[in-house]
This record gives sequence, structure tokens and C-alpha cells, in this order.
Amino acid sequence: MTQSKFQKSTKEILDFILEIKDKGISMDDSEQFLKVFLTPAEIDAISQRLQIVDMIAKGIAQREISEKLGVGIATVTRGSRMLQENNELLKKVFPRS
Repeated sequence: MTQSKFQKSTKEILDFILEIKDKGISMDDSEQFLKVFLTPAEIDAISQRLQIVDMIAKGIAQREISEKLGVGIATVTRGSRMLQENNELLKKVFPRS
């Protein structure tokens, strides 16, 4: 995928998410939107990445994260790398409350 196509796709998704929020769509309906557009595996993968980055940002050891979430240490290391490479951006949200 070219960079411009990627940017267009990303903008389309973010615009849709913001539209759901702006229209006051309920959490239940928002969940249904996710289920329409994403497979259960995709939803789980995104959720898992969010949890990993959040736990790393909270200072939880990678091995403990691996055990708690039942994922491989390489998966946790990837999350750690995401946080390191995008620290300024991700620290705007992580750690989450």
C-alpha cells in the first residue's frame, strides 16, 4: 500500500470513529460497529496491543505481562518497541487510568 493510500485509509477510519463519537452513538452500538467491520481476531489483536502498551507504561515487567495476558515474550517486546519508538505520541494516552 502506498503512503498516500495508507493516509487516506487511516483518515477514513478516524473520521468514522469521530463521527460515531460526535453523533453520541451508545457504547453498545459502537461495539456492534466494530463487530461489523473487524473480525474477532482483529478486535482481540488491537485490544491486546493496547493492554500491552498500557502495562509497559505502568512499569509492569515484560515477563509478568506475558504471563498475565498469555502471550509470548516477543509479542510484549513488540509492544515495548512501539512505546519506545512512539513515546511522545503514546505518552499522551498511556498509561491509561
